[in-house]
Amino acid sequence: MCIIMKNIQILIIFLFSIGIYAQNISRINTDLKLSDSLTLDSEIRIYAGGGITNYSSLFRMYKDKSGKWTAKFYQHYAKVSGQTQLRTEKQTLKSENAMEYVWNSILRTNVQYLPNMSEIKYKMRERGNVELIDGEYQLMWKAKEIMDGIGYKAQIKADKKFHEVDFGNPESYLKYYPDVDELIYFNELLDLIKNEFGIWKK
Repeated sequence: MCIIMKNIQILIIFLFSIGIYAQNISRINTDLKLSDSLTLDSEIRIYAGGGITNYSSLFRMYKDKSGKWTAKFYQHYAKVSGQTQLRTEKQTLKSENAMEYVWNSILRTNVQYLPNMSEIKYKMRERGNVELIDGEYQLMWKAKEIMDGIGYKAQIKADKKFHEVDFGNPESYLKYYPDVDELIYFNELLDLIKNEFGIWKK
């Protein structure tokens, strides 16, 4: 008996989104006067964006060569031809706990090892039935694709090693797949930043 994994049933929760992935990270860095590379040995950047908007934001935390920790929050409003001009805002943040504690808590989320969300999609689906369709047996998977929400790109340099990871709508997906470790860890990272620095709170 031949089982063909050809058809995938997708439940789409659809509210159109362009997200951070539609924006050019290099252009955002240029507008914010930041380098594209992470030049310090201990640094994390988390870019966030979503919805039909020209708005994106960036959380950046780093330790300079003197050993001093700094956290900053950038807001970026991209130029829209014929409508709005480029606008950026920057603020220095204070954490609820010691910055060294925050940094180690960030590493505890395993963000420096996490795969891209696209690599764990196989975990985010429900096993369906084998059905006879057009004379062929096909395995029908059920998956949820959430198109609206916030996309994140995290870049981190720790122990002189660089890592980058993309997650789209992790908060929403966690509600449907609460047992996926990678979603749990990335949401722990976001919750940590929100609670320590008071940003990205609705």
